[in-house]
Amino acid sequence: MPIITVANHKGGVGKTTSTLNLGAALQDMGKRVLLVDFDPQGSLTVATGILDVDAVPLSIGDLLVAHTRGVALDTTDAIIHSPCGMDLIPGNGMLCAAELMFGEVDNRESVLGAILAPVRDQYDYVLIDCLPSLGLMAINALQAATGVVIPVQADFLAVQGLVQMLQTISAVRSQLNPGLEIYGIVLTMVDTRPHAQRIVATVRRSLHDQVQIFQTEIVYDGTLKDAAEMGKSIFDLDTGKQPAALYRRLAREVALAAGDSSLPVEPRQGGVLHNLLRSFGRLGRVASVPDQNGPASVRAA
Repeated sequence: MPIITVANHKGGVGKTTSTLNLGAALQDMGKRVLLVDFDPQGSLTVATGILDVDAVPLSIGDLLVAHTRGVALDTTDAIIHSPCGMDLIPGNGMLCAAELMFGEVDNRESVLGAILAPVRDQYDYVLIDCLPSLGLMAINALQAATGVVIPVQADFLAVQGLVQMLQTISAVRSQLNPGLEIYGIVLTMVDTRPHAQRIVATVRRSLHDQVQIFQTEIVYDGTLKDAAEMGKSIFDLDTGKQPAALYRRLAREVALAAGDSSLPVEPRQGGVLHNLLRSFGRLGRVASVPDQNGPASVRAA
């Protein structure tokens, strides 16, 4: 079962938007998906329709704090079926408290993995929205993952810090998680104007020899922001819009990179088979809901 960390230490690159809509696309295809908000700002939690992140009964931060204190909490108790129809372990400021306590814990780089282990068999995919950092929390998200998806805004400045991200992933792979893969980079906020497309082509050429870049590009579209502000995925707002089609295509690429060849055949948009599969996906969704210069070492001092 793939655990995918959506990560980039640079903020504002569409990381939370990509986590939400990639998860929604996979769920729309009939997959059981769990989202994990691993950012103290709680942006993914808000984007799923939970506006008061501090009012949730249990957050991922609460689970981490309990683990560091040796208190056993059931991970499933923290899972919320969010207003946008997706299962979520919410995030909030308790993640900051948890990070402060990690200094007292052995194997502190693998706490998140231990917390997610009991629910892995309940889902086909777990997607972790990682905070914009290369610190201990980000290392936990990478250690827990089978693979990484890196959203990168399609401009030169956004690409500049990517080497540091790739070095951190390499360090985690060599010291903590030998099976960790980079599933690929997804270009986000892409401008379709001709002069901007020349920049996109240059970005692709500059990264080509370093890491896989998904063919699907997420074009800038205000509908994505509108959907997040309404606590919905793009599929809840309007499945006929271009961003929904793009995230469906991206979901297929990510699934194949993760070794999942079980996705249904992609039907023609608007056709009878397409509508039937979407209906079955929604039914399955309801039925399946249960009542993560680079550092020389990834170990924190």
